[in-house]
Amino acid sequence: MKDYDLEQELAAAMLDRSRQEPPGGYDVDGLIGSVRRRRRRLQAGTAAAVAVVALGAGFLSQAGQDRVSLPAQASTASSAVPPPAPTASASASASASASASASASASASASASASASKPAAAADPARTTNTLFLAALRYQNPATRSGVDPVGVAALFADESTYQRIWGADSTGVTCGSAVDGVLAAGEVLLYQGVERLDRAPSLTFDGTTGKVADLTCRTVAGGSKGGDPTVSGFYGGLVAATKSGDSTAMTRLGKQFVTARLRSDQGPTAGTCSFTAPPFWLADNPSSGTLTHGWTVNLSGHQDFPIEIDEDAKIAGSCGG
Repeated sequence: MKDYDLEQELAAAMLDRSRQEPPGGYDVDGLIGSVRRRRRRLQAGTAAAVAVVALGAGFLSQAGQDRVSLPAQASTASSAVPPPAPTASASASASASASASASASASASASASASASKPAAAADPARTTNTLFLAALRYQNPATRSGVDPVGVAALFADESTYQRIWGADSTGVTCGSAVDGVLAAGEVLLYQGVERLDRAPSLTFDGTTGKVADLTCRTVAGGSKGGDPTVSGFYGGLVAATKSGDSTAMTRLGKQFVTARLRSDQGPTAGTCSFTAPPFWLADNPSSGTLTHGWTVNLSGHQDFPIEIDEDAKIAGSCGG
């Protein structure tokens, strides 16, 4: 059988089916009358329900009036009846709730006690060293002295007597009795006046529990030499010395000696100093290995520090994030 013939037979069968079962008709008038009769029944039922509620309210009101007119002794006798005893389950629930509350209170108390007795974290000796010598440099320079917080400095020491003994009246106890304008801290601490290394070197002892400064001693070293890192002390020490002497040509001369030509081209005449043209002092710490030979973190004013990278030719090849 071809598809065309099949379609004809299906069409004929569907036509026969539609003729045998014609669609039903609706009596519109009868439908409307049925809806109206149902609506009237619903309204009658609602009215009856309202009447029942009103009647019930009347009974309740009458009952209330009857209760009010009862003799007083009857009311007293009614109130004298003891309340029913709590069931076993209610008693158990109350007991469990009280137990849980007591347990929570005990746990909170134990937690608070543990928090109160937990010792404070010990200070990092490297950070304390940096903060202490930076504070001493700032205090020894008249231009930055007012920015030093004595309370903050005292907090670096294990106790008040240690603070008074080491810091003293002018902070020079921290720098072995002499005012300095440069500090190189890399494990050992080296002090500089200009580009020259001081002939004394401080050594710090820290409290084992708090990490604060417990003692500072000074040892004698060979003075008059550059020591440490000659690029760091030579460039930044030279800049501080030039600031004190008023030498305006030092930045260009020292830049050619200690800074790569590329960095000078990128950062201009203040390359390696983050735009400081007359630094009052310098502090370098945290030496680290890098993609080049090594690097330091340098601070020239106490307000910010910046990293530098020194290449294999002992020149500053990167600084100030560039």
